Amino acid sequence: MIEANIQGIWQSRVVLSCACLVGTMMTSWGQDAWRVETPELDKAVAEMEVQSEETGREMVGLVIPTTFDFFQEASRSLSNGKDIWTLQVEAPGAEATCVYFDDFHLPAGAELRFETPEGRYAQTWVEGPVTSAENNDHRRWTNDEVPGDALVMVYECPAGVTEPASLGVMGVGFFARHQRFPAPWDATLERGGSDPCQVDVNCPEGDSWECEKDAVVKLRITQGGGIFLCSGSMVNNTARDCRQLMLSSFHCANEVEEDEWPFFKVQYNYEYFDCGGVQSINSRTRTGVIHLTDSDDMPNGQINGSDFLLVEVEDPILDTWEPFYAGWDASGFNGHGGVGIHHPSGDRKKISTYSNSLINSNAYAIGAHWRVTWVATETNHGVTEGGSSGSPIFEENHRILGTLSGGASFCSSPNSPDYYGKMSYHWDGANPIPTSMRLKAFLDPADTGEEFMDGSYVQTDEAGNVSCDVYTSCAATEVEERFLSGLTVAPNPTRGQLTVTVPQGFDVARVQWFDAMGRALGEMAGSSFAGQLDVSAWGTGVRYVTVTTQDGWSTTRRVVVQ
Repeated sequence: MIEANIQGIWQSRVVLSCACLVGTMMTSWGQDAWRVETPELDKAVAEMEVQSEETGREMVGLVIPTTFDFFQEASRSLSNGKDIWTLQVEAPGAEATCVYFDDFHLPAGAELRFETPEGRYAQTWVEGPVTSAENNDHRRWTNDEVPGDALVMVYECPAGVTEPASLGVMGVGFFARHQRFPAPWDATLERGGSDPCQVDVNCPEGDSWECEKDAVVKLRITQGGGIFLCSGSMVNNTARDCRQLMLSSFHCANEVEEDEWPFFKVQYNYEYFDCGGVQSINSRTRTGVIHLTDSDDMPNGQINGSDFLLVEVEDPILDTWEPFYAGWDASGFNGHGGVGIHHPSGDRKKISTYSNSLINSNAYAIGAHWRVTWVATETNHGVTEGGSSGSPIFEENHRILGTLSGGASFCSSPNSPDYYGKMSYHWDGANPIPTSMRLKAFLDPADTGEEFMDGSYVQTDEAGNVSCDVYTSCAATEVEERFLSGLTVAPNPTRGQLTVTVPQGFDVARVQWFDAMGRALGEMAGSSFAGQLDVSAWGTGVRYVTVTTQDGWSTTRRVVVQ
């Protein structure tokens, strides 16, 4: 987050071409690696910091143009009845890398992985397997960040598969800022990159916001050759049909071209498991969104409306991620206290608290924004930063009142204000868009006249019908407290054998376990779970055990396997 004057330097924009940063992009082939020419890291970081201050969206990387066909450049081998193709991609100096595809198609049965080179770290980072589930008609896709300045693409396909695969590359992502990976991939990791006053969402301040935190997402946005970070939230609508709608701020994506929306990444559940922790789930992302509407209120890079963006996440969100579709209030109510939940500097999810009514502000346009000042709480004095843009602010009824446009709060100046575009102005205010493109047309598709509604998890009835009817158990109720305090997973540390004890009155729906990166290792249905769990088959290290009950209560416990 950068300081905003009343007109807000978050809104100004300087067009910066990739060439300005790195000169001519050249690509070479040799030594079994595809290498791209990269900028000097220090100069790139300096330019990205300027861009971040001037645009209000946190710039973290570049897309370095390069064109090649993976299958023409990769080495091929046959093993255990599988065709295996491998290629190392290098971007010297990068803190992390990724690959951009403009011709992406995987046949059924094929798998694609992205790994750190063997021997580069004490343990190999693996993203994947990526499968045909990522295919789309537009044939565009990009993977998550891989630590370091090189990655290895590994494609495996059963021998004899006749459907052709396509992996046409158009660019390599060069990440220079805000890349934080757990050990051993980042020996410098301490708390994740945001400023020290920020409050983890799983600290006591978040106890009453268990559902709302599941609505908040981290965004990686590719536009104009740059890679940027913002925040957003999944939102409910009056049809209560669980349509995968995501709300953010227009200034986060005001330069996205039509062919760049498929590269828009939405990350779920990115939070530390514990208050003050260092472990998190890192791999729950969906790539590609459908642009629905926005406030279109940035002539010459200056916000003159309420600054909103609404998109639809393109591919199905997995049930195990438990997305929450947040409620909202578009009536103009200003609340009496609440929280903002966000991803400052792309860090794990944080929470900031306010204790007074939001104040009307004309900082951008007359009556278009709320003004808020954060308060110190039990853990610290949470604020916002770059990367927090687009995040929601909730009132005491757990409904969204606005989305973050800008402000001046810092850890060094925690009492300075921030500004949120009003839901009521997004709804039917004087943004320079037709009535059919106002937020009301999308969040109240049946024109019910409702101006506020509560949030919901996805619910499926006995007939298999899916709905997002109002879910009323979002506060930290006595039932939830009894479940959380009564569940035990022991011994810890363990040599692989665990006893999971669930409090009386709770029936287990499923037990899952994950590795340190959040990748699923196994799952057991409640009907076959007798309280004993063997996690020794996956070796030693940090594991996470998630227990979900028939009533929908869920918790995750960290376990060390020796």
